[in-house]
Amino acid sequence: MPPKLPSLSSVTGMPADAVAALRMLPEIAENTRAMKEHTAALSRVAEALDRVAGYTAALPTMGEEIEQIGSTVKSLDGVDKRVEAIEEAMPVLIEVQRHLAALPETMGRLEEGIGGLNRGIGGLDTGIEGLDKGIAGLSKLMERILAGLDGMNASVETLQGAVSPLSRLAGRVPGQKKG
Repeated sequence: MPPKLPSLSSVTGMPADAVAALRMLPEIAENTRAMKEHTAALSRVAEALDRVAGYTAALPTMGEEIEQIGSTVKSLDGVDKRVEAIEEAMPVLIEVQRHLAALPETMGRLEEGIGGLNRGIGGLDTGIEGLDKGIAGLSKLMERILAGLDGMNASVETLQGAVSPLSRLAGRVPGQKKG
């Protein structure tokens, strides 16, 4: 016996709304496939959002770092004035550098001059030694002269004592002026 097929009477007895809904099933299936395709991209969107979240995680600390940079930049305000002062001083610094470049030659000349002074001082030392000897000899000579002067004073006093009577006598001779 052949299998029993369902009767169409049960199908015809379905309400018209159910039949209309069943007719929509192919369209619903097509829309569900489209949703599946569209939602397949959502996993890539989620991955991209995770990367964006990773990138933006640093933003709170970046604000603090930007504030630090701002305060550092504010501290550079005085640098301009210092740089201007350095620029103004550059001609003087260049002149000083030129003088410093000539310093070794100048020092060499000074060393030669000091060497000459040392030789001159050495000659002075020799001259002073000779002068000391000369003064010592002069000192002895002066002592002898003083001793001679003492003797001469004594002789002059003796001579004066001897001449004094003659002087009185000469004053009595006629024709002499009195004075």
